[in-house]
Amino acid sequence: MRKVVFLIHQYLGFTLGVYLIVICSTGALLILFENQIDEFRDYPMQHVPIGATRQPLGTIVANVARAHPGDDIAHVLFSCPQGCTDDVTVHAHEERIDVLVDPYTGAIVRSVTWSKSPIGFLYELHANLLSGDSGSMINSVIGLIAVCQILAGLYLWPGWIRLGRGFSIKWRADQWRLNFDLHKVTGIVVFAFLIYIVCTGAAGVIFAEPPTDAPQLPRPAGAAQPLSLDEIVRRADRTLSGRVTMVYPAAANSAIVRVRKIVKGDPDPYGWSNVAIDEYTGKVVAVYDAARWPLWWRIYIYFYPLHIGSVGGFALRYLYVVLAAAPIVLYFTAFLMWLNRLKRDEAVVANRLRRLSPSRSAR
Repeated sequence: MRKVVFLIHQYLGFTLGVYLIVICSTGALLILFENQIDEFRDYPMQHVPIGATRQPLGTIVANVARAHPGDDIAHVLFSCPQGCTDDVTVHAHEERIDVLVDPYTGAIVRSVTWSKSPIGFLYELHANLLSGDSGSMINSVIGLIAVCQILAGLYLWPGWIRLGRGFSIKWRADQWRLNFDLHKVTGIVVFAFLIYIVCTGAAGVIFAEPPTDAPQLPRPAGAAQPLSLDEIVRRADRTLSGRVTMVYPAAANSAIVRVRKIVKGDPDPYGWSNVAIDEYTGKVVAVYDAARWPLWWRIYIYFYPLHIGSVGGFALRYLYVVLAAAPIVLYFTAFLMWLNRLKRDEAVVANRLRRLSPSRSAR
């Protein structure tokens, strides 16, 4: 049984090792880049001077609409409480463009094509293998296969025979033994982290998201004027307490505006809770309060925050960066062990051939 598990661990390790290195490295880079800016996750942002008052949301959206005529405005993200740009996301010919707007002047500061930005490239590689939704699912399936490889390594850990042996490193031993000791100790130290990071990443894709889609209501006929976005946000605040993170303007064929919020007990960086309001009547159409969801959905909304370490602040996220180097150590110590054993086997074969040579010549 041990030989079978060893072969599984070895071949899956060499097959999936590079994959784990790429995924963990890109994840670490995302954390490093994101932590350079307060409140930043996977959206660009720039700091701006704090003004006396904010411009109306309608003015901000109208300025972006004039700069991108014919393109759909997906949502407005409030990147931080004050002193930074709002991010108006625009969908233009299957491209996502983040338009950064100074909320105090309403002026467009910068436009970023998501797929061409360093953060966008890293995120798409990390989450989707640069292949969209299908890549995201493939990513999750490969991640679950990697769990088998990690569990096989746990089964082979020599600490089950004697605990001290599982954590000892003989620094003055030969090259093979030193790499073996580094491999086994690194593996057991990061075992829980690797299982946890892979499973939280895969679970967020494999399991269905909470049902938060608002019902679609058609726009009324006639010349009715919609409520301002700021008024809609105020009504959402009265309906559900919490910090507003995004506003989704009504689509071309709908009268529904959604306001996304972080409520008490919601760990997601953007919040799962939202309020849907008819922009013409001001009527609250739907309320999704994450704090009142069934137990499974309340567990689900922790997957992404746990995966990126946002629940533990900067300390946990920087610990993630350190632990993300583990697959590199594991892969190269395994490779050096294999290379060392290969050289040793070649030496044994060569030695046997040398021993056989004199007897053959004597005959």
